[in-house]
Amino acid sequence: MPRLLIPLILVSVGVMIYALIEAISTPSDRVRIMPKGVWIVVIVLIPLVGGVLWLLFGNQNSYLASTVQGFKKTSGPARPTRPDDDDDFLRSLDIQRAQQKKAEELRKREAELRRREEQLKSNNDSDTDDDTDSPNGQNPA
Repeated sequence: MPRLLIPLILVSVGVMIYALIEAISTPSDRVRIMPKGVWIVVIVLIPLVGGVLWLLFGNQNSYLASTVQGFKKTSGPARPTRPDDDDDFLRSLDIQRAQQKKAEELRKREAELRRREEQLKSNNDSDTDDDTDSPNGQNPA
């Protein structure tokens, strides 16, 4: 009996240590089914079973993670469900609005500048027409 117990204890401790190190070094956003802290507690409190469960189901690179459907991760950053919940999307909308406002303001200024240039040009043309209408070619003052 002790001959079988010693190898079982060594395998159990080895699996627990390996699973614990892997669980600690895995980023939180790659952990599946349970949060990372809960996995660590399960691995420590249930050495052989917890370690095997971690190796089979715990992280996204595990053996059964790609074959077992229906398990969703509950830890890590949650993605926004709607566009109005996404800060990056809202920030990009604000930037677009500011750029559109600047472009519209620039168009208005350019139109005003063109209008003033045409007005000055027409005033200069009328002034030169008045100068040429005088008999001596001089300004009547």
